[in-house]
Amino acid sequence: MYDSIVIGGGIVGSSAAYHLSRKGKRTLLLDQFNLPTTRGSSHGPGRIYRSSYSDQLYAKMSIEAYDHWKQLERETNTNLYQKLGMLVIDKPPFKNLEAVKATNMALGVDFEVLSPEELHKRYPGLLNIPRDHKAILETNAGLIKADKALECLRTQIKKFGGQINDSEKVENIIPGSVVTVKTEKGTYKTKSLIITPGPWICKLMKPLGLNLPVQVVRNTLYFWKEEIPGQTKNYPCFCDYGIDVPEGFTEPCFMYGFPSVEYNGLRKFGIHQGTEVDPDERDITDADKPEEIKFLMNYMKNRYPGYRKNSEPAIIEKCLYSLTPDQDFIIDTLPGYPNISFGCGFSGHGFKMAPVTGRVLGEMALGEKVSYDVSSLSMKRFPGVIASKY
Repeated sequence: MYDSIVIGGGIVGSSAAYHLSRKGKRTLLLDQFNLPTTRGSSHGPGRIYRSSYSDQLYAKMSIEAYDHWKQLERETNTNLYQKLGMLVIDKPPFKNLEAVKATNMALGVDFEVLSPEELHKRYPGLLNIPRDHKAILETNAGLIKADKALECLRTQIKKFGGQINDSEKVENIIPGSVVTVKTEKGTYKTKSLIITPGPWICKLMKPLGLNLPVQVVRNTLYFWKEEIPGQTKNYPCFCDYGIDVPEGFTEPCFMYGFPSVEYNGLRKFGIHQGTEVDPDERDITDADKPEEIKFLMNYMKNRYPGYRKNSEPAIIEKCLYSLTPDQDFIIDTLPGYPNISFGCGFSGHGFKMAPVTGRVLGEMALGEKVSYDVSSLSMKRFPGVIASKY
């Protein structure tokens, strides 16, 4: 009998298992893959860390998460965070930028407002933005080393007595005051269950009576060769809301980019959306949306005129996103079973906040006082999610 079982060993699930095992709870972490893996959403060299959000709940979670990342660094004697700064770019009427600015001021997040001219002067070759655009630079933002962070969490889970079973796919969940979890390799009993399987959330929750509105998309990452190799190694990351939304995409939609920290001399760009896929058939789907490629080429031409000699990306990679209709998280419990919590829809924002969301999911399943009011993230905000049997 376990005190807690966590299904899904990505960054949120591993964070939940870390906090539970750290509390002395007998914890089992299950994942269908042999981690680390590129099949989910938590792999790769880096993820953006920022606190600049229009939503104060996300901003507060991000601010607290920073302290947890630093604690994990100390526990494992590993450098996980690189301070680079983070730009939020917007166009008139500056809806996103003004909301972010208000949140930053309310929560004491250090930032500067930069004009296109100031931006170009400070970071030559970063990107050219139109004269009527503005940018906020969050000075303490940066990059979390994703693969290393996941590795460190797994190390600590084991150190605190937790058990990790990789390559063990869950086949059935039987709710109750004691939950039964059946896998392809065995059957386990637990007092509490946390479900965080990323893109596979709908497949696991549907037999439990939930029709979650989570869209799984294959997100494409483009790496462009720099004019001068390493030129942007210490430049900030950015989110560019000042784009015209590509045909076939929906709001909110933005471009994001990294300096040349993942591959030497290559900068990463991506669009926050993608092509819908079945997570088990991601490799046999149709080609990417042609409108995405067209948009990207025009974006590079207009924002990075110096890159014209490198008219195509040097490397293209794929990852899976899980998005809700409003692109906010779902953090909730199974109706009738408060000892079963689940979280999903984290893509684009979830990695940086995982130390906090993982802990919250554990608190919910254990029946403890929950450290954040996450009622606004309940699945009940979407109609038709809960089956009639409830």
